[in-house]
Formats: sequence, structure tokens, C-alpha cells
Amino acid sequence: MKSQRSTVSRGTMRYFRDEIRIEAPVERVWAVLCDRSRWKEWAPRSEFSDFSGPVDEVGTTYADTTRLMGFTFRMITEVVEVEPLRLYHEHTDTGPVDTKIRLQPEGDATRLVVESDWEVAGVAGKIPGFLKYPIAKRVGERNWRQMLARLKSLAEAEVSEQE
Repeated sequence: MKSQRSTVSRGTMRYFRDEIRIEAPVERVWAVLCDRSRWKEWAPRSEFSDFSGPVDEVGTTYADTTRLMGFTFRMITEVVEVEPLRLYHEHTDTGPVDTKIRLQPEGDATRLVVESDWEVAGVAGKIPGFLKYPIAKRVGERNWRQMLARLKSLAEAEVSEQE
């Protein structure tokens, strides 16, 4: 099945949605998603630090320094909702950005759906409006697609190693 993607405007906030099928059980995908020591493998544009607890625990905060569009964004992110093996929901102060990652079992595979409401702020907020949203949209979507592809590869590789 082809990935379904969309980005639309919701007032001043923007909405992004993408999904991917991962040929690994939901337990494996969840384990890779929640293993913060592996985040750099699938999110290489970011540096993560200052974790207040496990990332699969509501209330955990962490610092995220991301480089995109030639800018560096430093954000504090809080985990606001977790349903093990089903939902990881975080909110970032900069932007702001509100992201939900949902996992849906599909037999021995997993459908991963990411939805994000976001606003361009900080340094990128200085880009004129008629330019910043098209640029941020393109860069943000490409970044998410690359991260999802890396996460897929990691989870599927671990399944292959166990067979």
C-alpha cells in the first residue's frame, strides 16, 4: 500500500500526516521507537539530551536540538500521552509542535501513522510568511519521511536478525 501524506493549514497551525507499513510486529516497532539510545540512528538531524525519565512515560521531558533549513532549533519536549504499543504523543514548546505517533498491528506487520500540528517559530519565524511555510513544509515532510524510513529499516533489520 502506498504511503498516505498530507499537509494542510489549520489557521496559523499547519498539519502534517504520513504513514508507513513496517514489516515487524508492533512490539518490535514500539521497542525501537521508545529506545532513546537509538533515536540518533533514525533521527540523525537531532541531538537529544537531559531526559527526565523514560520516553514511554507521561511527564518525561527532554531537550532536542535540531538542524533544519540552515537553522538550529532548541526545543524542550514533554511526553503528554502514552498508550503502550499504540500511541506516543509529545508536545514541544518551540513552534509549538504537537506530534502523535500511532502504531496499528497488521498481522505480523505494523502500520505507523504520524500526525503533527506545527507552527514555524524561532529563527525560521524571521523568514517572510509567503516563503517560510512552503519551505518549512517541504523540509519538514522530507525530514519525517527520512526518519520513518530509517525507523522502518531498524525495526525490520531486528526482525531479520531474530529469524
